[in-house]
Amino acid sequence: MKKTLMAALLTASLGTSGLANAATTVVDFEGIRDWDLVDGYGGLSGWESFHVQVSSYSEFEAHGPELGESRLHATAGELTFDQGPVIFQGLYYNYWGSDTNVSFSLFYQGEKVYSSPLDGDNQPRDIYWLASGYAGLVDKIQFHGQSGDGFIVDNLTYTTAPVPLPAAVWLFGAGLLGLVDMRRWRA
Repeated sequence: MKKTLMAALLTASLGTSGLANAATTVVDFEGIRDWDLVDGYGGLSGWESFHVQVSSYSEFEAHGPELGESRLHATAGELTFDQGPVIFQGLYYNYWGSDTNVSFSLFYQGEKVYSSPLDGDNQPRDIYWLASGYAGLVDKIQFHGQSGDGFIVDNLTYTTAPVPLPAAVWLFGAGLLGLVDMRRWRA
């Protein structure tokens, strides 16, 4: 009975460890200045494609404590996720300006997988959570806008995709099960 229980526990542990844990990253722009937005900041590349300014919230901008004190003011641009494909969860967002033709697009392996037009005329007045609307893998995000007014971004959030464990782990587990089974037949 003990051997059967041990084999079942080993099998269950191997079956549930097939994927390494995913990690969530929140790019919050705290404690940096414009010149700190170099490729690799927050696990993203492409900061040079934005006309960006990292600045503090003004006393007139309503925002919760989870947003800290800094945010990014940007216009159109493109960011690539350095850690490979990710699941883009969303960001805090607010349009700032007169251009109402704004949107973002998500890409995976060069193909557009999702696009979201944003209604510049009918959005909340204050910064708000904008969920991505797409739960699949992406490796690039593009922000679109026509004028230089741009938008405010904060707490850009993404999750790294779970990574399969190497085949060696499965081979090792199968060998252990074989040894347990051999001991059971000898006994």
